[in-house]
Parts: sequence; structure tokens; C-alpha cells
Amino acid sequence: MQSFMRKCGAGHGMMARKMLQGKKTKELELISPSSVKLQQNLRLTKRYFSSSVSSTSKASSASEVTPTPEQLKIVALRYAVPMIGFGFTDNLVMITAGEAIDQTFGVTLGISTMTAAGFGQVCSDVAGNLSGGFVDALCAKLNLPKHHLTEAQLDMRITRYYRTAGACVGVVIGCLLGMSCLLFMDTDAADRARRAKELESIFQSVMKEGKTLFQAERASLFMLDEEKKELWSQVATGTKGIIKVDLNQTSLLGESVKSGDIVNVRDAYEDDRFNAAVDKESGFRTKSILVIPVKDENGKIIGAIQMINKKTKDGEDAEFTKDDEKLVTMMASHVTSFIRIVGGD
Repeated sequence: MQSFMRKCGAGHGMMARKMLQGKKTKELELISPSSVKLQQNLRLTKRYFSSSVSSTSKASSASEVTPTPEQLKIVALRYAVPMIGFGFTDNLVMITAGEAIDQTFGVTLGISTMTAAGFGQVCSDVAGNLSGGFVDALCAKLNLPKHHLTEAQLDMRITRYYRTAGACVGVVIGCLLGMSCLLFMDTDAADRARRAKELESIFQSVMKEGKTLFQAERASLFMLDEEKKELWSQVATGTKGIIKVDLNQTSLLGESVKSGDIVNVRDAYEDDRFNAAVDKESGFRTKSILVIPVKDENGKIIGAIQMINKKTKDGEDAEFTKDDEKLVTMMASHVTSFIRIVGGD
């Protein structure tokens, strides 16, 4: 009985395997060569359309991020205008602050012009940082045209070039406008003050000794400013502040400097070259005058020593003698040597 059951089980297994094999054979018989080719064509068509759609989307995306020339100009403009304000503020503050520092601390403490300019730049940077919001608010009120670019477009290389170029042009224009303050400033004032401080010791010693040695009421040393065509003096006995004499105006001092000759006048009011305007303004009465030009080692006139109102030991009016001329000429040579040492011309 058991052997019969085993035979039946084995027979059923063989029948099941034959049925499965028959089902697969029928399925394979249903897939014809034409259907296989059709499926292959469908797959190729699907790939073609997928690649076409992908390339089309990429092309359209590329066309969207390409800014037009007008948009690029607007980008440059919007970056240039704020930088004009920044460059103007930067240069204006740097020049004015640097010049103020140069004329005060620079002269007093002996700070160089470059150091003063560095401090001026510090002030300029601080001012630029504080005024940044004001400049941005002012630019916002200008109603500049908008470029309507996306972040991707603004990040393109060509857009960055226009942004950088616009900012550079704006800074240059702003800095040039900021330099306009130089037209209203005395840029040589600090140099004169610094030079006067360097010469102050020789000014003081020569003028004090000159007044005592020559028994003159006033003694002064004038330096020549060739560019401005004027003589200036930081120290003069009986006066305060810087004294300026215009070479284009008639004066005994200017005549000596222009001609290079010694001027020795007993009574100034009897000489047509004398300018009495100074006496009228100060209330001083000029009588005798001695002017000796100061020359450098090459014979070029760089200034003059002026003695006014020689007195006798009794305090009476007198005139300057030939010996006085020789002594003042010797004094002028010492002044030249000292000026050469301190670096003056």
C-alpha cells in the first residue's frame, strides 16, 4: 500500500513539472519576433524623447540666465552710483583730516606728511563706515532703473564683470570729486609751518642778536616762495604770526629780492619804492631800512634779512652803515648754511 502511494506521489510530481514546462513553452510561443522588435523600438523612442526634452529644457534654462546688454548696463550703473558717494566721502575726509593733522600735530610733534595722511585715512575709513547707511538711503531715493535679474543671473561671470567695472568707475569718479577740496585749500601751509618750525631756532637767535647787534627796532628774516611769488616770515621782532609780502607789489624788500642787490635807505618815506600801507595798518613808523638778500651756494636768492630803524646808543635815529651791510651779509651766509643743514632750499 505504501509503495502504491509513493508511485502515485511521484506520478503527480512528474505531471506538475510537465504542466509548468508546457505553460512556459506556450508563453514563449506567444512572444513572436515581431513583438520583440516592437518593444525594442518603443524603448529607443522613449530614450530619444527623453534626451530631446532634457536638451530643450537645458537650452531654455540657458536662455533665461543670459542678461541683455541693457540689463548689464543697469547692473553697472546700480553698482557705480553708491561707489561714487563712497569715493567722494573717502577722499574728502582723508584730505581734509590729513591736512588738519599735518598742520597741527604734524608741525608740533614733527610727524611726517605721510604719517598725517595715514591718520587721515583712518578718519576716512571711520567716516565711510558711519555714512554707509546714509549713502545707501540716498541712492535708494534716486529711483535707479531695475535690472530684474535672478540670483543665478547675477552670479554669472559676465554680470560679475559689469558689477566690478561699474564699482571701479564709480570709485574713480567719487575720488576725483572728493579731490576738488584741494582747490580751496592752502596745501603749502603745513610745509611752510614745518619749515618755519625747523628754522625757528635760527630765526630767533639771528633776529634777537641782530636787533641787539645793529641796534635796530625790528629785525626779520623772510623766506621766498617762488610758486606764489611772495615772501613770508614766521618770526619778526615786534610782530606776531606769519608775515607775507607780495613780490608783485612795490616794496623795498621785494626790490632787493628781485634785483639781488642790497637796499640801504636812510628815510623810507623819501623812496618811491617804499610801501607805506604796512605802517598805516600797524601804526608803526618806518624810517631807515637795510635789506640784505639771502642766497644759496649757487647764488640763487632764497630770502632776505630786513633791519628797520637803526638807533644810536642814545636812542636817536641813525642810518645803517657799510659795516652794518657787511655784518648782515655775513649773517645771511650763516642762515644759508643752516637752511642747507635742515634741508631747505
